[in-house]
Amino acid sequence: MATMEVRIRPEVLTEGRMRMELRHLDDEDIENTVRMKGWAWVLSRRAWVYAGEPDFIYRQIREVVITLPDIEFEADSIEETVRTVLSKARSEEEREEGRELLRQAFEKTGQPEGLRYLDDPG
Repeated sequence: MATMEVRIRPEVLTEGRMRMELRHLDDEDIENTVRMKGWAWVLSRRAWVYAGEPDFIYRQIREVVITLPDIEFEADSIEETVRTVLSKARSEEEREEGRELLRQAFEKTGQPEGLRYLDDPG
């Protein structure tokens, strides 16, 4: 099985939401798990997509990125992912929760390069 790639982007349609995209998912069991968690296949993006406000995205980081095997962040979108999560937080507590979840996710995916963006304010 190929490594699945995930990225988090600002949601185009609304100010407070983010969009997660998951690519290269070719395991039917994992596909069914992702679908049950509310993800949808979007043909135009050629990806599984989940959109929501920070608390919903944080749940997906916990239950999909940190939990599922063979998943990592798209290497060229790590900075965008971090900046999106931190900028969309609605409070300092939520921002800290996002930082901690991303820290856990980068450690799990073996992508320590993402850690440098977590403390960078701008």
